[in-house]
Amino acid sequence: MTDHDDAMADAALYVRSKETLFADVGEDVVALNVAQGECYGLTNVVASVWKLLEEPHSLDALCKALELEFEVAPAECRRDVARLLAELRAEGLVETTSN
Repeated sequence: MTDHDDAMADAALYVRSKETLFADVGEDVVALNVAQGECYGLTNVVASVWKLLEEPHSLDALCKALELEFEVAPAECRRDVARLLAELRAEGLVETTSN
């Protein structure tokens, strides 16, 4: 990530895409991108992020919540969650919002 990308990630709020269908399966989540016809199995940390994204969250807010739930260093959490959010956005499962 560049400094510009970091600044944009700091300011962004992330939320589940309204176009994504999903179901809780125990502690895991199955998500379906209907437009692309792709199904995803979200487990462990990814499922926790998905559940948090029911409401808009910043990268910092997501990491603070995950650091309480999992044993992870703040820098590692930030790096991994930023990468995850980029992947989820690329797959159309997550979008950014201004509120």
